[in-house]
Amino acid sequence: MEESKEKMLAVVSHLGGIIPCCFLPVIIPFVVWVSKGEESPFVNRQAKEALNFQISLSIYFACCWLLVFTILGIPIAFIAFIIFIIMNFFCSIIGAVRTSQGSTYNYPMNLRLIK
Repeated sequence: MEESKEKMLAVVSHLGGIIPCCFLPVIIPFVVWVSKGEESPFVNRQAKEALNFQISLSIYFACCWLLVFTILGIPIAFIAFIIFIIMNFFCSIIGAVRTSQGSTYNYPMNLRLIK
């Protein structure tokens, strides 16, 4: 696979995170990883990185929802939701920019669920 196509696919997998839809942030890097991951080690690594980050954020959001059901948890959960949304947006953009330049990007607070 040519280098420009690899970069474009890696960028797409990272930018999937900024789409404000329930499952698309997880589905987009998953589709890139499954369809093109075997053809390019760079795409494979970056799509898995983006997918792991989106799954990690989904787990963090679920934990926040559990906090909502406690009196003390409502303000904490609200603040956490805002922080996770902002973090998702900026980390996805940074990941897309770095991969467009050909370097790898590792997300912060990323659970390595898919290896």
